[in-house]
Amino acid sequence: MDAKSPQTRTGLSHHVGALVDGFETVAYGIAFLLLVSAAIMVVIGGAGAVVQAATHKVSTLQGSVLILDRVLMVLIIAEIAATLRTVLLRHEIAAEPFLFIGLIASVRRILMVTAEAEHPHSDQELNRLLLELGALGLLVIGMAAAIFLIRFSARRTAPSDGHDI
Repeated sequence: MDAKSPQTRTGLSHHVGALVDGFETVAYGIAFLLLVSAAIMVVIGGAGAVVQAATHKVSTLQGSVLILDRVLMVLIIAEIAATLRTVLLRHEIAAEPFLFIGLIASVRRILMVTAEAEHPHSDQELNRLLLELGALGLLVIGMAAAIFLIRFSARRTAPSDGHDI
């Protein structure tokens, strides 16, 4: 009843698979280029923050927090780009790089909340900031534990080198 042979269907499946792989590669490549441009813009913004802090247009604390925020943002972008590179080269997505991205982002937010807590406007705002800091602290501990468990399980499941004693 089916006029198409199994070889024809396999050939069509191969062509469709190649087309999907090509599209995926192009999409990841475009995302990588956009990440590079974002990193460049964040570095330029960080240089502007250094100039503002040096010329005392902002307080030293604000300038330092802003510069640190920019540096951590560049690290987040670099980690996402490295993850994209791994996806493009190995065609696999691992959880660990995303945990590192989350860890860096959480630390970045902790620094921002801490800077905001320097001058709270009300007790309610201070309570909100402290609650957020607590939640972020738990999140950091959870992600660090997850990274540890991933590495620990990878070590345990790694093939032995044949030198068992």
